[in-house]
Amino acid sequence: MRAAREVEIWLLPAGVTVAGDELDHLERDRAAALPPDRAARFVAARVLLRRVLGARLGLAPDVVPLDATCPQCGRPHGQVRVEATPAGGPGGGPRVSVTRSGPLTVVALANGAEIGVDVEAEAAVTWAQLADVALTPAERAAHDRLPPPRRGPALARAWVRKEAVLKALGCGLDLEPARLELAGPDGPRLLPAAAVRTGAGDPIAVALADLSLEPGVAGAVAVLGPGPVAVRTHDGAAALRRVRL
Repeated sequence: MRAAREVEIWLLPAGVTVAGDELDHLERDRAAALPPDRAARFVAARVLLRRVLGARLGLAPDVVPLDATCPQCGRPHGQVRVEATPAGGPGGGPRVSVTRSGPLTVVALANGAEIGVDVEAEAAVTWAQLADVALTPAERAAHDRLPPPRRGPALARAWVRKEAVLKALGCGLDLEPARLELAGPDGPRLLPAAAVRTGAGDPIAVALADLSLEPGVAGAVAVLGPGPVAVRTHDGAAALRRVRL
């Protein structure tokens, strides 16, 4: 049996605000272009990410080498990633994922494997709007058999799982969630739609774990590759209070 791969996540309430002294000029420009509430969440998420990575890599947060270049347009609003560093070692450097659209801001980190994380309030994921968008026909049929009170929470779980997988694949919503079949309710997922990304017919193994969060909130983390994951959860607010390097 494969040993579980460790994933670490930091949870931060949506209302936490911090100064953006550690951000680079591209991050400051991006924050300045956002509405105030979204800008505050962006700054808090990016500062938290920089402090977590700084502690991991032995770097000051403001020199952690982050890149968020969009592969389509070249602007700095894509999925954030860590550039190669000597501290990461060959192939084993940290991979990160951040979500800040739900009731929590979450930073997720894994070593040597692509990762994706997503969190949503169950009430925000409505059956009428997202069932056809999120689910394959087979998944939709299974959900239709659920009692109506269970459909909302089940759809929220399916949505965050698929968002996490798509982030780990690096394609985001460029691949429609309804084209992504998750094999089985637990354990590794096999993705027949991986041909969209790889050009090959073979499925890709993805380890997927649901997050234990407050009632009414669904969350999931996905890591590419075979074998299970073990999730360690940290207090994001406490990480922000730590003294800078």
